[in-house]
Amino acid sequence: MKLPANAPFPRNFLQIVAIVVVVCTPIAWGWRSFKVIFTSFPYTYNSNVIDAKLQIHNSSSDTYLSVALQVNEVLDDVYLKYAIALDLDEGNYTVLANRTVNFCKFLKQHSMDSVLRIIYEDILKEGNFIKKCPITKGLYTLREYHIDEEMLPSYVPEASFYAAMKISKANGQVLFDGKLYGKIDKSKGFNNLKMFSLG
Repeated sequence: MKLPANAPFPRNFLQIVAIVVVVCTPIAWGWRSFKVIFTSFPYTYNSNVIDAKLQIHNSSSDTYLSVALQVNEVLDDVYLKYAIALDLDEGNYTVLANRTVNFCKFLKQHSMDSVLRIIYEDILKEGNFIKKCPITKGLYTLREYHIDEEMLPSYVPEASFYAAMKISKANGQVLFDGKLYGKIDKSKGFNNLKMFSLG
């Protein structure tokens, strides 16, 4: 069915565009004239099972997140609930993804969640973070992690965002619950032309 030529756009048209922009696969090359800045990360954790320390570093030239996670018992059948949202309208966040996955199954088969796969494979580039289940006792670290702007489309909107995450056992016992806040700032951006050979 064709719409009349003068039909108005739906009221939620901008939200739909924003979702497509963020979730779609990034273009192969383009100018990056923005920077992703972390602003805060309030969190709680179950001290009977884990110890967690998260720290955000911000300077005029860089922003990054460091994580130290001490696991005190063997963990299996762990679930991850995560959500990603953009603030497109002055404090009114639009949720782009809101999912619960069996984290152990995801570690064995990253392809089961494409959005989480992109994020987690980027995380694994830094430090010694969780790679398999069961999750054994020990210290897992993420050192000076910053989001690779090349993962995002060059036309991503300037906006605040949050990434919420909750890790639980199968019985519902919460191990970690936190929300990372940040912003996409085009005034502090840089130009980085990413090109590669198609041959």
